[in-house]
Amino acid sequence: MAGFTDRPQDAVPKSARAQLRAALKGGDRDELRTLYERLGCPRVRVPGLPENVRAAIVHAYAPVCAEHSDPLWRVEALCTDPPPPVDSAERLGRAWTVLDSLGVNPWPPMACGLYHDGGWGNFDVIVHENELDDPDRPGELYVSQLGLFVNGDDWDDRYRAAFTEAGFHWVDERAGGVRVSGLDVRYFGEWEELCVDLLLFQWQN
Repeated sequence: MAGFTDRPQDAVPKSARAQLRAALKGGDRDELRTLYERLGCPRVRVPGLPENVRAAIVHAYAPVCAEHSDPLWRVEALCTDPPPPVDSAERLGRAWTVLDSLGVNPWPPMACGLYHDGGWGNFDVIVHENELDDPDRPGELYVSQLGLFVNGDDWDDRYRAAFTEAGFHWVDERAGGVRVSGLDVRYFGEWEELCVDLLLFQWQN
């Protein structure tokens, strides 16, 4: 992307963006917050993006996004509170327990880099049995490190229901396909707008 453009659905005028960009460069956090609130807390509108997913993405990626990203993302990260941290052991233990209760014999969780034999990322993988009964094609559950977000390659309603009841947000294909516009993230050497699925469950080599 060469740079952000005003999108009709944003309803945020260029003048507001210009003021906030200038305040960002000024570096005075209190001044920025005051301006942000005076302008009505404007932000990039992303239809279909739940608030808890948005908060996780904003505070993980906006501080390190490309300079040409829409400035509203950086402002939102600086002027809003981050989501409460989730203990890694508790997060993975809860996910493993859900799978165990479904009787699919889950393996111990492993970091995505270990699972892919290299690279790094922000999610863990729990391999489990599935209805295919094929050892070469096990089920896989992905547990984001950005919060209680999970998805996998098995869209059986039992999984969605069990994880939702356990307090997780199940990210299905539709929700995961929502593109977060105006937020350019470094991905395999390029700055790109990514979808929710890649932001919450990202692996790079």
